[in-house]
Amino acid sequence: MKNWKAILGVVVVFLLGVAAGGLLTGSLIHRRVQHVARGSPRGTEEAIVRRLSNRLELDNAQQEQLRVIVRESQREMEPVRKQMEGVLARAQTKIRGILTHDQAVKFDKFVTEGRARWRPPTERTPDATAEHK
Repeated sequence: MKNWKAILGVVVVFLLGVAAGGLLTGSLIHRRVQHVARGSPRGTEEAIVRRLSNRLELDNAQQEQLRVIVRESQREMEPVRKQMEGVLARAQTKIRGILTHDQAVKFDKFVTEGRARWRPPTERTPDATAEHK
């Protein structure tokens, strides 16, 4: 009977470690994605070039060609980003139209907090920065 308790204890500790590791990894990945997504185009470009250079062992000429490709892609994506912002704004307006006043207030707070998370830290208000650390 004592052996089963020990085995069960080891299994529980192992499962807790797996769960904690999964949560930590997910959180770190989320933060990295946010950091790149909300960063300046130049910062995003450098992050992409650095990561691919390390993984693919690119030489200097390849790195420079990659920078050009990333810049071109960022320029091409800008109209798409603006279009997405318009789609989201129209959807938010439609959503507000089906909500009660109290729900709309909560929804607006939710939207504001979501936007604050994606802004660079230098553009956040002190209250928003403290809430999302």
